[in-house]
Amino acid sequence: MKVLLINPNRVLLPPVPPIGLEYLSASLVKGGHDLRLLDLTFHNDVVEVIDEVVSAFMPDICGVTVRNVDSVLFHDNEFYLDSIRDIVQLLRIKHCRKVIIGGSGLMVSPEGVLDYLGADYAVAGPAEGIINELLAAVRSGYAVKRVWKGLFLPYSSCSRITSDIAYQKYYDSGGIAGFETHKGCSSSCIYCLEAHTPVAYKQPDDVIREIRGFVETGHSHFHLCDAEFNEDLDHAIEFCSALRKENMNMQWAVYMKPANYNQKLFRLMKETGVNLITLTMDSFKKCPLYWADAEKMIFSAQSNGIRIVVDFLTGFPYEDGNLLSWCLDFFQRLQPDRVNINTFIRLYKPLMITKIIERDEALRPYIHGSVNSKEMILPIFYNQIDSGWLREHVSADKMFNVEGDEKGVNYSRS
Repeated sequence: MKVLLINPNRVLLPPVPPIGLEYLSASLVKGGHDLRLLDLTFHNDVVEVIDEVVSAFMPDICGVTVRNVDSVLFHDNEFYLDSIRDIVQLLRIKHCRKVIIGGSGLMVSPEGVLDYLGADYAVAGPAEGIINELLAAVRSGYAVKRVWKGLFLPYSSCSRITSDIAYQKYYDSGGIAGFETHKGCSSSCIYCLEAHTPVAYKQPDDVIREIRGFVETGHSHFHLCDAEFNEDLDHAIEFCSALRKENMNMQWAVYMKPANYNQKLFRLMKETGVNLITLTMDSFKKCPLYWADAEKMIFSAQSNGIRIVVDFLTGFPYEDGNLLSWCLDFFQRLQPDRVNINTFIRLYKPLMITKIIERDEALRPYIHGSVNSKEMILPIFYNQIDSGWLREHVSADKMFNVEGDEKGVNYSRS
C-alpha cells in the first residue's frame, strides 16, 4: 500500500523531530509499503502542502501522529486536537482517504481521541510492531476493529528512517535530535499516563548505530526520549559502557527518577557526554528514602559536573502548606541548578489521581477547566495552591521557576 505519514506538530519552543514516525517508517518499508513522510512543522500553509502531496503521491491510507493533546500547563494552555482534527477531516472529506491516528497523545483515551478527531483507526501504544498487521486487515476489506493495541518486542531491532526530516531546520530553530534506549515505564506515579506501561529495552548497539548516524553528519547534541533513563540500572550502565567505547564527541540530556542509580552510572554518564539531568519528582505520599535518593542523586550529578534540574509536581489532595514549605527548604539546601515547580495537575480519565478527586466532593472547588468533558480530553486541572503566594514565597531565589512563567523545555532553557 501507499502510506502517507503526517506530523502535524508545529510547536516551535523548541521544535521536536517526529522520532516515532521515523521508527514507524522503517517498519512500513520493511513490510513492503510505499512510504512518504510529510513533516508540517515548518510549513505555514498546511492545507496547501497536504493538497499538493496527496495529489502527487496518491496514498491509499494516511497516518497522523498525536504527540500531545495539549501543552499540559494550565497557564496559557495550548490545545492541539482542533488543528489536528482539521487535518484529519481534510484527508477524509476532501481527499477521501482513511486515516490512522497514533502517538503518545492517545494514552489520554484512545476511543475518545479517535472520536474527537473523526479518524478511522487508532493505535494505542508503539505502532512499529502492529502497523503492518493493521494495514493487512484494511487491505483485506473485512471489518477492522477501530482501536489497536500497539506493541514493541524487547530487544527487537529499532531501525529508523530519518531522510524525510529536514534536521538542519530543527537545529537552526533550537531543536535537537532524540533517541530511545527503551519504551514504557514501570513507575506508579498516580498523575502519569505512562505509568505501569510495558517496558521493552533496546539493544545498545542498535541505539548507538542511530547516534553515530547523526554524529557522522556533524550533529553532536541529543536528548533522550525515554520516560526515565534509569528505568533499570543494569541496562543504563550497559548502554553507557557501550557508548563510552565508541568515543563519540556528543552531549546528551536525560530524564531520571529518584531510584536505580550508583556512582558508576553517574561517572559513565559524565564520560559519555551527559550535560543535563532532569530529575522528575513529586510530593505525593513519599517516604524518607525517596527524599534521601533525590538528595544523593543531586549530589552525584553535582560532584560529576553534570547540571541537574528538578521538575517538581506538588499540591496533591490532602497536602498542606507545611509540606510544600518543607520541600522548598529541601531544594534550597541542596541547590540544584533549577527547580521547576508545577502546582496544576493535569487530570485524565484513566488516572488514579482523577479517581481520588472524583470520590471527594470537598475537592471539586479546586478543579479548573473543562469540567464537563466526559473523556477529559479538553484541558482540566486540579490546583489547591495559590500561585501568587508561591511566586512571592520563592521570588528571592532565582533557582526556582514556577511553571507558566516561561515556555520551553529544560534542554533549551537551562
